[in-house]
Formats: sequence, C-alpha cells, structure tokens
Amino acid sequence: MQIYNDVSQMLVSGQRNRIVIIDDDPDTAELFSEGLEMVGYKTIAFDDPEEAIDYISLNHSEIALTTVDWWMPLIDGFRIIRLISDLDSKIRFLLISGYDLTQEQLKANNNVSYLKKPIKISELIESVKKELIQSQ
Repeated sequence: MQIYNDVSQMLVSGQRNRIVIIDDDPDTAELFSEGLEMVGYKTIAFDDPEEAIDYISLNHSEIALTTVDWWMPLIDGFRIIRLISDLDSKIRFLLISGYDLTQEQLKANNNVSYLKKPIKISELIESVKKELIQSQ
C-alpha cells in the first residue's frame, strides 16, 4: 500500500487522474479548473454540458471526479450525474449551485456532495480532496 502526501499525487499516479468541471458560466468553470490545477490536480473545464458528456463518454476511465453546476440551460446537474453514473459508477461527483438544495433532493440523487455558491477556492479544494479520499 502506497501512502500519498497529497491526494493530487494519488491522482497523478493512478489511472483515474482527471477532474472534469462542468459549469455553464465559462469564467466559473475556468476559475475552478485553475484553482484545482494550482494544487496539482489535472482538470478539464466545460461550459457546455453536452460537450462535457461527450468527453466523459469517451474518456470516463480517466476521470476520478466531476464537479457539476446544478442549474444550467437544457439539462440540470442531477440529470448529468445520472447519465454519467449510468456510464461509469466509479466517477465521484460534487454538485455546485447558487441555489439552496434540500436533503431530499440530494438523497434522491445518491446523496451527492453539495457546495453552495459563492465558493472559496480553498473550500472547493477541500471538498474535492474529501471526495477523492472517500473513493479509496
């Protein structure tokens, strides 16, 4: 068993070494991506959910975690999570929203972890780290 000093090291050495960021606001998607890359995570950001789903369909075996904005045009975050989970149950999720979500909504969607906007980058990094540790 190998011990890692940082979760980002674990991702680099493993097969699932990428975090996908999905947010319809391109500035938010880029900010989250850059913040996670600053601490060593390998990310890719999408402001178009359909493009993100296409990418994940082709590359799902490389993806450890996906952050998903809840409220987006055409498709909501819960629907994206269901689609991706049906494709690959090993991918972890972090749902992000500027809206308040109820425990019932989260429970109905596999108790997905949730962060409420506005989010500090340090909170995002800690939540990602926690999700990745739980996946081990």
